[in-house]
Amino acid sequence: MSPDRPPLHSLILKKKRGTLLGLDPQRGIRVFFATNASVTIIVLAMIMIFLLREGAGFLGTYKHELEIYRRAGLEFCDIVDRPLADQQELSSKLRRAVTSSLDPLIQSARARRDAAFLLKREVEEQAKIPREALEAALEKEPVPSVGELEALRRQLAAATGKVVGSMQVSGLFTTEEARRLRAEFARLSPEVSEMPPMLMELSAAFTARDKEAKSRFGPLVEASDSLEEAPESLREVLGELKEEVLATKEEATTHFTLEEGRQKLLKAAEAAADPEEKQALLEEAKASETPEPDYVGSMAPVLERRDELIEKVVSYAAAIDSAALHLPKEGGTLEATKLLAEVREALPPHAKALRDSVDALRQWQQDKPVSIFTVVGAFFFGTNWLTNSSWQDFFGFVPLLAGSLVIALIAIVIATPLSVAAAIYTNQFASEREKELIKPVIEFIQAIPSVVLGFIGITLVGDLIKEVSGFSWLSWLPGFPIQERLNMFNAGCLLALMAVPTMFSLAEDALNNVPQAYIDASDALGATKLQTVFRVIVPAALSGIAAAILLGLGRVIGETMVVLLVAGNRIAIPDFSSGPGVIFQPAHTLTGIIAQELGEVSRGSAHWQALFMVGIVLFVISLGVNACARAVVRRFELPKA
Repeated sequence: MSPDRPPLHSLILKKKRGTLLGLDPQRGIRVFFATNASVTIIVLAMIMIFLLREGAGFLGTYKHELEIYRRAGLEFCDIVDRPLADQQELSSKLRRAVTSSLDPLIQSARARRDAAFLLKREVEEQAKIPREALEAALEKEPVPSVGELEALRRQLAAATGKVVGSMQVSGLFTTEEARRLRAEFARLSPEVSEMPPMLMELSAAFTARDKEAKSRFGPLVEASDSLEEAPESLREVLGELKEEVLATKEEATTHFTLEEGRQKLLKAAEAAADPEEKQALLEEAKASETPEPDYVGSMAPVLERRDELIEKVVSYAAAIDSAALHLPKEGGTLEATKLLAEVREALPPHAKALRDSVDALRQWQQDKPVSIFTVVGAFFFGTNWLTNSSWQDFFGFVPLLAGSLVIALIAIVIATPLSVAAAIYTNQFASEREKELIKPVIEFIQAIPSVVLGFIGITLVGDLIKEVSGFSWLSWLPGFPIQERLNMFNAGCLLALMAVPTMFSLAEDALNNVPQAYIDASDALGATKLQTVFRVIVPAALSGIAAAILLGLGRVIGETMVVLLVAGNRIAIPDFSSGPGVIFQPAHTLTGIIAQELGEVSRGSAHWQALFMVGIVLFVISLGVNACARAVVRRFELPKA
């Protein structure tokens, strides 16, 4: 090689560092990828700005609605109406206790009566055509001849006899009773208004049996009737007051809508260049001007009846105390006894809530301002999400958050052992052929559309869970037998299936990233394969496994379609007093409420803005989960060499 000639590697580097059309290729590539990263950040910022813009006005809009709610008097009526709503649930439980107690005593007589009436209906239905023909002839004016009527009667008799001859009589009746039924049904005719004798006997037998059963459980029946009738006078007074305040609210809503339109017309008039157009807009704005409702004057008749309302509340609370004292301790069945215990436990708090409402009625002030802290508390700590109501919309965040968290917890509890165990086995114990089978199958789950999984939850998983819960030998499990096939457990199982691929892949990557030196050191010390895996590799990969779990949690919380289809969509805080059985209750979620309601609300309304507020909170939760995952990885990652 000539000493003046540069080395070959120097020429290659110079060629690589050459320019293309006067541009440095490496610099261009770097700019390209930097631009893509910048676009990602910009898109994320635009999403945040969009959410904030749409939801920013929610607190102000909701504050205005709560002000009308208070000034119009709806809040005054709700002071009593809210505790009074518990009475319906208590009354329903007592009715179920009565039914459960009476059913074993009257079931046979009722079944015989109902079976006989069903047979009669079947005979009349199958002989419908000749029967209707005879009825039409009897109603004609003038009445048809005797010969025509006789022909119609014979047709009806023949049709009825044919039906009766093939009629299958229930085994509830003896042979003689079946013969009597057939004979009496064969004589059925629109000309005979009296009920067949045997049906009268069966009805009388049922009535006597029912009377005897109610006499046996007289205190229970009396308590049920008393609790159902006790609030009638209170409801009557409250209903009259609610009509008055609702009229005021509707007037206020109309005024607000017209005023909002008037302000838009005034702004349009200011921007109009044509004098005629401007004048027309101003005249239209003036025509839409309405006076603000007289809240004080409208509320005066309601406040005049405050003492009457309080008197009714006190009277009803006293009736509740009396019912608690005289309520029987035992019913006719275990179910009835359980229901009675629940009612007996709930009556004292119900009476206390009513007495507390008396103090609230006396202290209520129409002109008390609604602070922004009240609005924030009503959203973030509210327990009611009630929309499209003719009374008042409420946007309480707690039921949706509770449903999302419980479902996410169920999913993570199921998915974590499955995904981590699969990752450990695949990474450390599986053969190459097993890896080629396991990894594609698990990763394929991620390709299944969530709506398809929702169909599976509706048609397969829900029915399977409900059927299994009905086995008598599983009745000791909390929540079994379940009442709703669409519930949080169903949703949690499907979300766990969706989270497994993500958690599996990340957990396996964490196991792969354990330095080989750790494994070699363990082998050198004489550790077995199991000892190396569970005392060296898994502990060293815990940070990555924890990050996989957190990212799986973020995947679960953000899922929409599955929970919308199979979670049950009941907007209520789960009843945690039922213990572990709470997971078999239906619920709604943050993502589900947005998907369900966003397409049905008017843009810019309080409901619209409330859904975007839910979206903002969901966005913050997702960012928080991902930030926690990154923090875990950084906290436990190995130092760089």
